[in-house]
Parts: sequence; structure tokens; C-alpha cells
Amino acid sequence: MITLAHCQALDARDPLAFLRASFAQPQEDTIYLDGNSVGAMPADAPDRVQALLTQGWRDARRRGWSYFDWLEKPWLLGQALSHLLGARPQDVIFSDNTSVNLFKLLAYAWKINPQRPVIVSERYNFPTDIYVAQGLAHFLDGQAQLRLIDHPDELSAALGPDVGVVYLSHVDYRSSYRWPMRQTSQAVHACGALVFWDLSHAAGAIPVELQADGADFAVGCGYKYLCGGPGAPAWLYVHPHHQEKDWPVIAGWMGHEDVFAFAPNYAPLAGVRRHLTGSPSILANQAMSAAADLWKQFKPADLGWKHQSLSELLVDLLHERCAHLGVRVTSPLDYAQRGGHLTFSHPGAGSVTEALLAHGVVSSFRKPDSIRFGLSPLYLSHADIWTAVERLVQVLETEVWKEPRFAKVSV
Repeated sequence: MITLAHCQALDARDPLAFLRASFAQPQEDTIYLDGNSVGAMPADAPDRVQALLTQGWRDARRRGWSYFDWLEKPWLLGQALSHLLGARPQDVIFSDNTSVNLFKLLAYAWKINPQRPVIVSERYNFPTDIYVAQGLAHFLDGQAQLRLIDHPDELSAALGPDVGVVYLSHVDYRSSYRWPMRQTSQAVHACGALVFWDLSHAAGAIPVELQADGADFAVGCGYKYLCGGPGAPAWLYVHPHHQEKDWPVIAGWMGHEDVFAFAPNYAPLAGVRRHLTGSPSILANQAMSAAADLWKQFKPADLGWKHQSLSELLVDLLHERCAHLGVRVTSPLDYAQRGGHLTFSHPGAGSVTEALLAHGVVSSFRKPDSIRFGLSPLYLSHADIWTAVERLVQVLETEVWKEPRFAKVSV
């Protein structure tokens, strides 16, 4: 039987334990397993934002563009994240939001491979990913065609000489299935197509090797495992081979080669920065910088050890303590096929999730019967996982989740 003492012994070996104190602790006795939705707040984020409000906005105003690093933040943040993505520092920037970046790079990828009009994606990809692809096909009035697969095993059959871009989420937002990036990229390239990954449920939880694994393009959000705060800016990556093949899809003034020349005609910046659009989100970037300074302090290998240890502990505890109570792990049992969160099913999943909130465990529900535990390696401990499962056992054994007050399920 897995004991709390065993979990505490794992915590004593944790190479990321020192980071826990760098995050603000909630006032209530709650375990937050929602890093796949909104990550924890770095402890100094409020002070950083307050300093910008007073020194930058209140006092400096227009002069802030010269006195502070507002203009440089998009690529400074990208540099801080790049080692976790397996990318060069100059190949990642923070800009806009995930949906906008998906559109920018999907349209860019399609445009540089125009003789191959088909975009392959997953039918049950995250909705915004599919909507962006559908919107692009609609905008291009049928020039781009969407080919959807229902299961990863169908990818090989979907590839052909008409496929220009394969557009996938590295980790499925429901099951947490993780695509094998290197093998998938190799298969896509072998048919002459480009591969584009959404890493929103991977980056900051598991190590990623974008360049080594052959990713042509990648995008991810900043507010999940990257802890940039609600509505944080997103990031994008373009492989060096593709950075200067064409103009960006949105030719904004921050992507101009000489921003303050105010030239009448557009000329793109060199490299990935040409995909910057308008003025950066100064306040959001300032909050994000608190997280960025934490990213610099740890190695991808330590992130990998910690996440795998948390994830495998959770699987073992659910099997040991909850299987007889109707819980079934629906994420892949092979860790190499799992992403940032872990999903399990229960017949009363929605109400169980609500009852867990009342018992100090924040998770998330997905219809019809799935509960997701988001596992952030930066601030969660093994003891947290043990305690969360004990509270789940209490909710299930007492059947408190059947009470009418837990019938309405929140977002």
C-alpha cells in the first residue's frame, strides 16, 4: 500500500522542490490540480505588475517605451522558455493569444506549400484548433481542404501527395494521449508535408524537443503550465528553415524591420520576429515575466523526472485506492504516451468534481464522465497527490457527491 511516508520520501528527492516557495500559496487548504487550465501565480507577480502600473503607466507614460523593456519582452520571454521546448533562443516569441497564433502559422505553413492544398487534423482536436482550420478553409474559399482523422492510427492512410500541413495537438485535451513527436514528424516529412503542433497541454509539464524532433511550427498558451496568469500571451515557434520563406500572414508594425521608421511600405523583420503584430500586451507580459524567471532556474531533465514521478504515482494510487469505487484510468497507461494531465472516468464525474471542490481539490470535468487532474511539476508535491486521492476516496465512499448541491457542474 502506498503511504504518505512513501510520498514524502519522493519529495525529499525532488529536484524542483525549491520552486514551491516561489509561488503564492492560496489562503484555503486546497490542492490545485488545474495546471492544465490555469497555473499557479508566481509570488512576485503582483509586485511586478504594480511596479509597472506606477513607474511605467502612472509616471513614465510615453517614456515607458524607452525606459523599460516593453518592446523587447516578446522575445525575452521566448528566450526564457526556449530551453524547455528544445528550441534556439531566437526561434520563440510571445505574441497575441493561442487562436491568433494558430491562424498566423497555419496560414503561413499552407501558403509556403501551396501545391499541396490539404490540411490533415484530428476530428476531436481542441475546438479552437479545428475552428481555426475551418475558418482558414472558409476564408480561402475552398482552396484549402480539411481532412480529419478520428484516431492516430489513421494518420498514415491520410497522408498523400496532396497533403501540405499536418496540424495536431501534441497532447489530447481529454485523454492526455501524447503523440510521438519525432516519429510523427518523420512520417509527415517523408510524404513531403509540414507538421504543426499545438503544445498547450505539454509545454511546462513535460520536456519537449521541437528542433530535434522535426517540428516545423508550434504554438502554446501561456496561462496553463507556464503560469503566466489568466489570459496570458501565447507563444509561437518557427523552425529556422521556414522563418524567411514569406511575409507573415498578419503584417503588423511590430513585425516591420524598422518599427519606428513609420515607413509607408511593409518590410518584414528577419527571423521569427516578423510574426509579431501590434503593440505587445505590456501588463500581461509583465505578469508572464515572473514565471519566465522561474523557468530559467530548472533543467528539462528535472522537469521530466518530476512530472513522470507525479503522474505514475497518481495512476498507482487511483488503481489501488479507487478502482473498487468505480474509477477507471482512461489516459494511456504507458507514461511515454501521456501528457501533462491524467484523466479518469466515473459514472458521476461531474458531481464528483463539484464535491471535490468542497473537499479542497480543484480539478476539471469533461463530458460525459471524465475528470482531469492537471499535474504541474513546478509546485505540486507527491504528498499533494496522496492527499488529493484520499479526499477523492472520501467523496466516493461517503457518496456525498450524490447530494443535490453538487448536481450543477461549473465550468
